[in-house]
Amino acid sequence: MTNREKMIEAFYKVKNLGWVESHRRNNTGIGKTFEDYVGVVENNLNEPDLFGYEIKSHRSESSSYVTLFTKSPSYPTKGANAYLKDHFGSNYPDSKLKKLHTSIFADKFNTYEGKYSFRLLHKSDERRIYIGVYSLGGENLIDSSVYYTYDDIESALKDKLHNLFYVTAQRKYDDKNTESFLFDSAEIYTEPSLDSFLNLLDSGDIMYDIRIGAYGSGKKLGKPHDHGSGFRIKENNLVNLYSNIERI
Repeated sequence: MTNREKMIEAFYKVKNLGWVESHRRNNTGIGKTFEDYVGVVENNLNEPDLFGYEIKSHRSESSSYVTLFTKSPSYPTKGANAYLKDHFGSNYPDSKLKKLHTSIFADKFNTYEGKYSFRLLHKSDERRIYIGVYSLGGENLIDSSVYYTYDDIESALKDKLHNLFYVTAQRKYDDKNTESFLFDSAEIYTEPSLDSFLNLLDSGDIMYDIRIGAYGSGKKLGKPHDHGSGFRIKENNLVNLYSNIERI
């Protein structure tokens, strides 16, 4: 049996269970529930989840963003996001520790804490994507020392997303407000393209989410705590990243 056949068989085993109760109370409940049933062990490794497939899932009524991959910037090689946090982040309430939570696009400036504007700077001649920090409104560039290389982006696409198994589920709540899912359909995506990624980035359909803070207690007090900074895309645009799609 091929990995593709194993993955499809695993999906149908879950589908045939009918409605199943969510294993987690938040937006990640659907993915956690499906992965538990097919035997995925939760981890932060930069590799596919099961049988060579990265598994992603969404509610049938959802049009939210999904994470493509989490990856530290190419340069500086260590502490890039911590550098941005320390220089441009905001303080936690009643603390000198800093955090930086913001979503950054290539087609527009954002506004952060009424002080800065961030924007992704795609420089194709350098084969790099810079995280640009500007004065409010984007008038003056303050910092662009942090960047991703094309090679690192392409490597992440191939390592993490070469084969994507995308599961859709209906959801309902009982009288105790307990959420349940019915996994009813799936799609297999293969051959993600760097060119497609860059086009989606330029059009504002892919964003970079930076979510980094600091430990507030314990042995790691004050040390950076990255909550999964990475590139995200709206679910309905995911199809545009891939060359091949198979509906299950």
